Parts: sequence; structure tokens; C-alpha cells
Amino acid sequence: MSIKSESASDCATTTPGATPKVLADCTEALFVARSLREPIAGRAAQTEQDRTVPAETIRELTDAGLFGIVTPRIWGGSELGFRALLEVQAELASACASTGWVYGVLAGHSWLLSLFQEQAQAEVFADPAALIASLVRLGGEPPAEVDGGFAWRGGRGRFCSGIDHARWVLVGGEVPGADGARDPWYFLVPRSDVEIIDDWHAVGLRGTGSKSILVRDAFIPAHRAVRFADLARGEGPGAALYESRIYRLPYDSIWPLSLPGAAVGAARGAISAFTAATSARLGGLSPLHQATNGTALARLAKAAAQVDAAMSLLVGDATAADQAADGTAFDDLEKARRHRNLAFAVQQCRDAVGTLYEASGGSGVYLTGPMQRWWRDVNAAASHVAFTWDLASVAYGRAATGIGGDLGTRPGPSTAVSSTAR
Repeated sequence: MSIKSESASDCATTTPGATPKVLADCTEALFVARSLREPIAGRAAQTEQDRTVPAETIRELTDAGLFGIVTPRIWGGSELGFRALLEVQAELASACASTGWVYGVLAGHSWLLSLFQEQAQAEVFADPAALIASLVRLGGEPPAEVDGGFAWRGGRGRFCSGIDHARWVLVGGEVPGADGARDPWYFLVPRSDVEIIDDWHAVGLRGTGSKSILVRDAFIPAHRAVRFADLARGEGPGAALYESRIYRLPYDSIWPLSLPGAAVGAARGAISAFTAATSARLGGLSPLHQATNGTALARLAKAAAQVDAAMSLLVGDATAADQAADGTAFDDLEKARRHRNLAFAVQQCRDAVGTLYEASGGSGVYLTGPMQRWWRDVNAAASHVAFTWDLASVAYGRAATGIGGDLGTRPGPSTAVSSTAR
């Protein structure tokens, strides 16, 4: 394990001051994403070997405007909403799951930044190429309120996906009050205040660069901080700046939508690989011998149906979020239902890839083959706490039966969950 400290200027992977493309709608965004699939797939092995998404890929995604899908238009973004973010992430992840995961994380954070005070937004969005990583909660020493803002010494956490490409980091922490109670906040810090702990040696999603970070000694001015309670009510300080209703939605019901497209994309990639291998294997056989391999075809059909059904669930929730009326407040049952859908959809993708991997035979164990990487990546993605079926199912059952509401299983600073916990 090694620790290195880098300034924000050291981490540039795009040209400062460049103007990314503004996308008209989801159709255009998907067209652009599909045009990048081949080069991204061609770098998948490099991405895994380097344990980070190549700078070239980040530049392409930035220039194409894909990181601005949920960035407000007044800051040069496309402001397309969560369905577009979900579908683009799945498209990119079908070429490389690690790239899709990092894309969703970094693109989604521009929405979260848009809930902060206007001064904080201006500091970040002044550079159209700036990207933002995050950790929902840092452990170690808590931040302390001081004159003009907050001081944080010794905050530390794991799973900071995409930190290699970020200029800023959003971190969550609980500020102790005079009465001893702790109040969850989000803080925006420049990467120059963050030390990176190069410990990302994982079985799956190796290319996400989800390293640990340490905030050794930082001062965070008040305008770069926002209470999580305000975000949970859809009342972030930045919400009043925009006409679009997506910036007034409750954070805890919306945020995980930036992640599940990676699992869907990985499952689609596995289905494509299995289909190609099965076609090559059975194509030259006689009808009789083809018939004896019917179980492989049945597995393919079921896996494809599972993934299509999973995506339909996710698209339904993302569309509902995009179209929610101003001031929408989701009750405990609706929040639990959304959490249930996220977890169920991702676990269906994991199951689909698992059954195809089982049917891949001995060839599936070779590191030179594609199936093992899809299998490892989808299992790593499905390990995120937001997709844990044991938690989501029980929370939904409690809400549905009325015996109890939220048990703290949805992501937020007070749940000790990072945005990329696995």
C-alpha cells in the first residue's frame, strides 16, 4: 500500500477550458455513447491492468458531452435527467464495466453539486472539464465547525471510484454539536486537500480505481457544505436556481440511479460474449447435436429476459424521477420500493451472468476469455450495499406491512455507507 498526495492540477485528463458538446436529448446521447463503444472495448484489458480508466477515454467522454447529462444547462450541461444517465451508463458498461461504473459515478456527481450553494457550483463548473468523485461518509476524526466553515483533520474512507480523474471530491461526515449529537453534512473539497491511498486491488471492477482517500488537514468554507437533511427533503441550497424539477428531488431516493446501469451493461456484455461463443460452437453441428445443447440456448433466453426485465424496472423508476411533480416527497413505502427495485434489478443481472458463466465450460476460466471478466465485474457491482437484497427486501417488507420504516439501509452520511461500497 502506498500513499500519495496530488494537487488538483496534477490530475487533469482533459484540456482546461475545453467546451464539451451539449446533447439535445437521450437519443443523441445514446448515439454518441454507441459511437464510443468500440474504442472503449478495445481498452478494456488496459483499463483492468492499469486499475484505472485511461485518460484517453475520459477525454472522449468529456468532449462528447456525456459527463454533462445531468449538469444544469446554465453551466454548459445537457440537463437530460436520470433515464438518460442510466441508459448511457449501461451502453458504456456493455463495452467495459469499469468504464461504465466510473462514468456513472462522475457524471452523477454534477447533479449532487447542483444542490450546493451557487458559489460552490461556480467554482467547479468554471472548468467545463472538471469531474467530481465522492465518498458518502468518511471515518476517522469527524469534521468540526469553525469560524467561516469547517475543519477536517484525519477523515478517511474506501472506494473512491474515479478519483484519479477528479479535480474535486464530495465527502460526507457527521459534525458533532454542542449537545453531543452528530449532524450529517456533505462537503466539497479540492483534490489538493486529499491524499490517495493506492490500495485498489480487487477481484472485479478493477479498472474503477476505487482507491481509499485521506483528508489529512482541510478547511472547508461554509459555501462548500450542505446538510444532508436538506438534500433528503429536496431542499438543497442550489435547488432554487433551476427550473428543472430534478434538482428538487429527495437525494436519498435518487442518488443510486447513477450506479445500476453498470451492472446492466456488464450483463449485456456477457450475453453478447456468450451468444457469439455459442453460435460459433453450435453453428457447424448437425441439427441432432445442436438439439443436445438446448440447455445452453435456454439459459441464454432466460438470462436475456432477466436483464431486459431488470432494465425495465430501472427505466421505470428513472422516468418517474424525471417526471416527478415539483415538491414531490416520497413516503417510506415508495422509498423502500425504489430501493427494492434497484437491488432486485442488479441481483437479476448477477444471476443472469452467473448462469451463463456456468454454461461456458472450461474455456470460461481462462483470463484471456471475456466471460470471466464480465462475471467478476457484475459480482463486484452487485456487492454495493445499495444493491444488497437482504437489506432491501427486509426494508420493503417492513414498510409494506407497516411494522417499521427505514432502518438506515439507504445510502447517506449517517449510514456509514460509501457511494461505492461493496
